[in-house]
Amino acid sequence: MCGIGGIIHLDGAQVSTDVDGKRLRDMARQMSHRGPDDEQIYIHANVGLCFRRLSIVDLQGGQQPLFDEKRSVVTMCNGEIYNHKELRTRLLPNSRFRTHSDCEVIPYLYARMGMDFLSELNGIFAFVLLDKERNKIYLGRDRLGVKPLYYYFDDNLLVFGSEVKTVLAHPTVPKEFDWEAALTLRSRMRYPHREYGLTSFFTGVHHLPAGQFLEIELSTGRRREHVYWDAASACDRRPEADLDRERYVSDYRELLQDSVEMQLMADVECGVFLSGGIDSVAVAHFAAKHKAVHAFSVLSQSTLGNGDAPSAYAAAQSLGIPIHMALFDWRKLDVDPALWRTMLWMVETPIADAEQYYKYLLHAFARARVPGLKVMLLGSGSDEFNGGYTRSFYNAVHDPSWRKFEQILEGYERESLLRRSGAWNKYAILQAGGRPLISRSFLAELAGLTPYETPWAGYTDMHRRVLQMWVLWHEDRTSAANAIEARVPFLDHRLVELTYAVPPQLREELFWDKTILREAMRNELAEQFRHRPKTPFFQGDDLKYTRRLLYNLLCAKNHALIEEAIDAAPGFVEVVDKDALWRFVHDLPNDPEYSNVDLALDLVNMGLLAAMAKAPEEAPDSWSGDLPVSEAIIGDWPTWEQNFGVSLVQRTPSLERSSVLRFADGISVLRKEAGDPKAGRSDAYCILRNDVLEFTLDAKLEPWVRFLRQVDGAKSVEETIRAADVTEAEIWKHLEEAVEYKVLQVSSGGALTSARPSG
Repeated sequence: MCGIGGIIHLDGAQVSTDVDGKRLRDMARQMSHRGPDDEQIYIHANVGLCFRRLSIVDLQGGQQPLFDEKRSVVTMCNGEIYNHKELRTRLLPNSRFRTHSDCEVIPYLYARMGMDFLSELNGIFAFVLLDKERNKIYLGRDRLGVKPLYYYFDDNLLVFGSEVKTVLAHPTVPKEFDWEAALTLRSRMRYPHREYGLTSFFTGVHHLPAGQFLEIELSTGRRREHVYWDAASACDRRPEADLDRERYVSDYRELLQDSVEMQLMADVECGVFLSGGIDSVAVAHFAAKHKAVHAFSVLSQSTLGNGDAPSAYAAAQSLGIPIHMALFDWRKLDVDPALWRTMLWMVETPIADAEQYYKYLLHAFARARVPGLKVMLLGSGSDEFNGGYTRSFYNAVHDPSWRKFEQILEGYERESLLRRSGAWNKYAILQAGGRPLISRSFLAELAGLTPYETPWAGYTDMHRRVLQMWVLWHEDRTSAANAIEARVPFLDHRLVELTYAVPPQLREELFWDKTILREAMRNELAEQFRHRPKTPFFQGDDLKYTRRLLYNLLCAKNHALIEEAIDAAPGFVEVVDKDALWRFVHDLPNDPEYSNVDLALDLVNMGLLAAMAKAPEEAPDSWSGDLPVSEAIIGDWPTWEQNFGVSLVQRTPSLERSSVLRFADGISVLRKEAGDPKAGRSDAYCILRNDVLEFTLDAKLEPWVRFLRQVDGAKSVEETIRAADVTEAEIWKHLEEAVEYKVLQVSSGGALTSARPSG
């Protein structure tokens, strides 16, 4: 993994070594985390390039730029060409290479084949290629978009880089946050059509799509985008009569094993993120056959509760892989706003929440635990093309089926067409006998879109875009921030093309709940791993604790992040009603599940990114403080779980109606004084801890307020409920939360067993 950047004067002006050279160094500095091992600047005529290297292959000799034999073709590449040895032997047997770098095949192949060379590459890459003789330059990206690339242009200038911040570092590039793109992303990513473009979240900064390259004529400044790969077109469709499902399964297994083996190509140590599910266990299984690797896994109340942690530990033991369990203790995981600001600038997307935070910390933990580690294999990309979401996300909770999966996706597509066409009205939503009155084809024509042939085609196309805007985006940034390269064996283009080649008659059989992968691993993995159900990262019964962590982040240090977003972000107060935001944030605890905290955090993230982008050189580029994560040393899982695991998941003493409650030390309940918009309404009550505001309880929580006012350290829960004239259903969830967060303490009562209210 590396970082590339560059300046191209489209007006033909020479790139200067002083002014432009400094700008190139400033751009390189913004991505120094991506490549801490080396920095290079290359200038030729009206082109200037910068490069930061993370040395993984040919540690001593693989410096860039790289050249062909005549030195007329120049390239810098961020990524890996996994099949470079085979390409040297098959296509370039007489070439005199200067290094053993995998990327050196690029200029040689281009000199021989032109841009058709891209069809020969198996890898993850984003590159710049300068052809001095033809006076052209190319920017290209791998088929699935594992490696990022962004660019800005005006009449006289084109600036590009591996990260948005690299492009923003050039003084000509506007530092204007794209509020419209950010506010509409969540809806646009749901069943988006191929006509929907990607975004960088910054005005004028373009996101080069996967499977494309940009051609620039240096003499005229003319630009053209070319699509060189599309899975639907590239796949080897077998005859319709070929319905041999076992052949698809066996082919998938062979390709996956080959993909994992190829992606272990490295002269440094490699690791695997091991969640305990079939995706990561399959990758770890094949990796362990070919190379000594380290496994890393999250140990938290969520992963203990949903079974991920014990499954990951058992898989590592079964495969003979050393596993490092990163302990995320909910009692010690409050986020420092400065750490969040650093992480946010590294991932440079406003749609950042606990997932990005946890993965950022997990990569940091891995690098600290194994300092020589520079490569991490992930299980990402399996769900998107193997049907991992068919049963769990796009389906009915009860009695899920393939047909219900298709119906939900058809509804998503119709919603997308309605939004794009502007035809959202009473006519468009009318149905009879389960069929809409206004046809899908007409809505597509209004929207200027091509409807999908099948719901499955829409599913895969949607996830190709979600991968680029969400999954691969944050997997790249959270790993790169810690000088680690993330690799994704499931996104080998050969595997993706195979899934696209499956005929419609076999899709339900092979893609329902990842059947193709589960059957491919039939003779490879134990049944406990092969049939383990999908469990989303940190989701489940314990999600509210993660959401509470995010709420605490918004409140930390006197709401420092909210204050910065409001005060420092250009355009924030024109987009967001700040008083409404304060009220929204302080109403969040009214729901013990904190259901909407991610939306509040999105808005604050937007403001923070807008503020930091004004001066990229002043934005935080690293975190030097202590990490709120440590390693759990586990010799024997049952013993560890009995001695410590129980305390990790045990949060709230279960309550009985006979339990007697008192306020914890330092807690007081007061009516709020008017005049402070941060504390909500003037008729609200406040819970203070040592005279510091912790909760605001407004009129909607009147039953809970009445209950609290009756707590005296003498009455039982049942007696307090009667005295307050409330019902158990009205107060019980708030009561559990108050005990859990040490607002109330159980001073006496019966045995601590569950006593959930009925009704």
